[in-house]
Amino acid sequence: MRNSKKTLLIVGGGFAGMTIITQTYKQFNIILLDQKSYFEFVPSVFNAFIHPESIFDLTLQFKQSKFGVLFIQGKLTHIEDNIAYYEGGQIEFDYCAITIGSNYTNPIKSTIPKLSDRFIELKKAQLKIIESQTILIIGGGTVGIELACEIKASYKQKTVALITKGKILSTMPKSASEYAKKRMLNLGIEIQENYIGPSLDSNFDLVFNCKGNNYESVRLNNNFEMFDPKKQLLVDDYLKIRTNQNIYCAGDICISSQNETKTAFAAEMQGEIIAYNLKHPNKQIKSYWIPNTYIISLGGWKAVFVFETFTFGGFIPYLMKLFIEVVVVNDFRGIIGFNTIHQIMNYIVYVMLYIYMIMQLLFAIAPLGSKIKQDQRVELKRIQQEIEEFKKQ
Repeated sequence: MRNSKKTLLIVGGGFAGMTIITQTYKQFNIILLDQKSYFEFVPSVFNAFIHPESIFDLTLQFKQSKFGVLFIQGKLTHIEDNIAYYEGGQIEFDYCAITIGSNYTNPIKSTIPKLSDRFIELKKAQLKIIESQTILIIGGGTVGIELACEIKASYKQKTVALITKGKILSTMPKSASEYAKKRMLNLGIEIQENYIGPSLDSNFDLVFNCKGNNYESVRLNNNFEMFDPKKQLLVDDYLKIRTNQNIYCAGDICISSQNETKTAFAAEMQGEIIAYNLKHPNKQIKSYWIPNTYIISLGGWKAVFVFETFTFGGFIPYLMKLFIEVVVVNDFRGIIGFNTIHQIMNYIVYVMLYIYMIMQLLFAIAPLGSKIKQDQRVELKRIQQEIEEFKKQ
């Protein structure tokens, strides 16, 4: 009997792509196209700079997928109508989800095709760290801070410096920035914020560039209207490419009207929206508010948890990140039970979001209520004064 399932092509096996796979593999014939042969839990990769063998706990091989996915290793070059072209062939699809993410400076985020070679790359990075006495981190975002803390916590005798053109964690709540900065100073990391001087590369044995993402260029129907200057793809409220309603987009490469912060969690949430819309074509849902939530490792079993404007740090956030890592990787590996735990975790985050929104609303209304009561008291006092004056007459 001929398979009546439609073909879903997923380009990129990162957080968004793997989320779509775990939730749609029963409804579609899935083809996964990726330059690499493995998924990597990038938020925890900094530990692999110190312990390279830990990379095998953070990864899964696509060919070992338990979801019945046809994996093709290659790089997408362009899409014409419903045909995707890659180096070496083409793939015809009914639906497509582009989730190729973003690039980052090696070896932080690698495009190395084989997992064994990725291990070698991390082993070389470890040896460079061991051999270097002075290490410079350029960039004060989450990547730079996590890498600096991981190195300094493991090699206390080394000189580790971080420079950034702005403030530490400038896009996050002030409390998170202050906690991270205090932790870094306690570790002995030299910090220079608002740096606009000359290059310091020659002053250090080893330099890591952690200044941000860049993106691959993907050609869709020779139409570049959906691109912004960074080569990201513009989508509508349903996370569809505006010039082809059979193509969805999620993750770092996606620009939605929500303008969400690019995190692994945000990519997962967009993947869930796309999965739902693929399974329910007649009652699709729009991309909703994705909460800004992070857990930033600060070395030595410490981390800081950020949820919108709420933050707290210490050992508990470290355990939270470790738990999330185990659940997500094992869910994507197809191990029974972990998908349910993963879904419960995401549900809890949205319960937290609703509670947060209610609290924000109450805090906004409370001053207004106090103002109304104060105005009422002033008016009542005025009326009483008028009555007293009338009695005197």
